[in-house]
Amino acid sequence: MIDCSFKIVNASYTSNNSIYNIDYIPFSISTIKLLILNEETFDIDILIKPITIQNNDNFCGGFDDEKKGLKIIWGGGQENGLQTIVKGNEKKHLFLFVFPTENVNLLNYNLTLQVNKTIVGSNTEKILEEISIKLHPIETVQLINNIAHQKIISNSESTRITFDGNLVNSYYPRWYPELLNLFTNANNNFYQAEPLIENISFKLFKKSQGFDQDRILLYFKENEIAIIEGDMDGASYHIDIFKFNNAFIVRLWFLWISKNQFHDRNNLKPLQLEAEKRGIFDQPELPDFERFDIVISSDGIILAICTDFHWQEYWYKLRNDNTNMIGIVAKLFHPIDESLARLCNRNFVDNKYENIINDLHKITSLPENFHSKFKSIYVDGKEIEDSIQNRQKMPVERGKNFFRSHVPYIRNGYILSNMISHIVDKYE
Repeated sequence: MIDCSFKIVNASYTSNNSIYNIDYIPFSISTIKLLILNEETFDIDILIKPITIQNNDNFCGGFDDEKKGLKIIWGGGQENGLQTIVKGNEKKHLFLFVFPTENVNLLNYNLTLQVNKTIVGSNTEKILEEISIKLHPIETVQLINNIAHQKIISNSESTRITFDGNLVNSYYPRWYPELLNLFTNANNNFYQAEPLIENISFKLFKKSQGFDQDRILLYFKENEIAIIEGDMDGASYHIDIFKFNNAFIVRLWFLWISKNQFHDRNNLKPLQLEAEKRGIFDQPELPDFERFDIVISSDGIILAICTDFHWQEYWYKLRNDNTNMIGIVAKLFHPIDESLARLCNRNFVDNKYENIINDLHKITSLPENFHSKFKSIYVDGKEIEDSIQNRQKMPVERGKNFFRSHVPYIRNGYILSNMISHIVDKYE
């Protein structure tokens, strides 16, 4: 018997049938947040995966039990499931994500997770348990045709993404889904009608269409307000849209959940060149996904941007002389025990997430002159870029265990020191 238990943080629990009940957001990517409690003095290796799992060229992840409409995904390059080591007498958060398939309906879905517990350094004692989950849509089926969701139109030159429907969900925090109720509107509803959604659109230019690199442009009323570029390794994309106060928050996901994304010669070529140049054999990080949350005012001004670096959320504001955002998804090769130099002290961040949201309220509701005074700066996005470039120039010790990760950042923005979260997998 291994004394290492778990619970789902953003769920209600029905004890008579041992089922966790979780709300998921229709058409959007939702979170399952688990807490692992190791009561032993020794370390425990945890592996969690859905009972319905797939790992082939088409998809690396899981499904709801009946494969009806939901994919279950995780990151970190762990193809066999979500795996971590929980040290003795410690607690740790783990995250799975619920991703809608093209055929999703507003139904209840069953999900069973297998949990494998192994004492680190021992192959003799393994405990296999199951977690039973019922996933419920946050709204009723009557609303399905009006809930805003991405609409994709492709041609030989580019891909355009707009939105069908005008009911926009309240903001959904990626790492703190248990705080979802903080974001409901005055009538305690998750959705509100928003005709201005028609002003927001994207254009995608991909290497597979003959361009030199993947590039994404964000428009408001046909005016370009943001560009995101970089070597994205043939990522697929998913766009969610939310409301926060009177602002939109557009969440742009980059997804690496299919080996087919890397079979294209144009996607593999930069990886092969990197291997030849640096003398290391590198595989793409799969599965993995990153995101930008772009906060846009009702008149099309970018007020703030959020993204992540190694399990930690960072909020940016654009530099005062900039109106258009420049986002980068970079590749970083580094030993697994390293982080970017300027972010090494991130363990000492002590911002409560509720306080971060309070600051976001200020950013989205106070007059424009407030933003010029909001100057508690942690690091400039350009410094992150310089750190990545300097790391690439460092000599490589052949045979050393290197980790290759995708690093999203804002080239022309500042990270706000009071809007950096805790490292989210650590128990607060």
